[in-house]
Amino acid sequence: MKRFSRSIYTEFIKIKTTRAWWIVCGIVLIVQPVIALIGAKQMAQIGLNATPETHPELAVALPPIDYFGFDSTLLGLLPMVILGGIFGASEYKNHQLRTYFLYNNHRLQGFLTKSFTLLIMLTIVSFISIFTTIAITHIGLGHLGLQPIQLSPIAWQFIGLTLLNWVFLTMFAFFLGMLFRTAMVPLIFLVPQIYNLGEYLAEKWSWGTYLPVAAGKQICGISTDTILPHDPIKGGIILGLWTIIAFVAAGYYFKRRDVGGAY
Repeated sequence: MKRFSRSIYTEFIKIKTTRAWWIVCGIVLIVQPVIALIGAKQMAQIGLNATPETHPELAVALPPIDYFGFDSTLLGLLPMVILGGIFGASEYKNHQLRTYFLYNNHRLQGFLTKSFTLLIMLTIVSFISIFTTIAITHIGLGHLGLQPIQLSPIAWQFIGLTLLNWVFLTMFAFFLGMLFRTAMVPLIFLVPQIYNLGEYLAEKWSWGTYLPVAAGKQICGISTDTILPHDPIKGGIILGLWTIIAFVAAGYYFKRRDVGGAY
């Protein structure tokens, strides 16, 4: 137990001293809430009852007040997924694994430690980011918005669902990066899906709804989404299976793979 605790602390120090970690934290904790605040002030100026008929600059009608701010969380999802892929692949860079196994030769424990540490850290940062974004959105709406700390039961529900989506997709990218020893695979597979390819495929073919990002949108998509309706149980099962399969495969090859030579 003491060795496991020391390993977690070591991984924590390693993660928090990387430049990528702080860049992503800056985006999700500062840039995303600021953009949400700007958008909220614009919405407050035109009124929450605005429609595309009364305001042609609107592509669609505004959602109910409980859903305000959640569209801004899409900004933070992309860097989190990229971060997961980079961290997964980085384990095979610069002889990190050989150095790690000199300290701890229990491979399975090492894999679980790395996964658990990242899971805890990204969950904390993701929750702070999502909650701050939603709270600042309602501050920007002024008297038209919800109480920014209490919010509403629906808003809290979607904060939890959005958090689940962020955590699943980031850990999935981490396991893919570790499995293929490169960040390119999770980025090529996931980033186009985040940029509406997943929604396009889901609209054209039924199997598209079983892709990871499409499943994530079913977890946290608002009820007015007609292409990918809000179905957190189905989306959670699909995305959970993707993540579990990647977790098992990455753990298996992490334990069996030769780390000599370049690694």
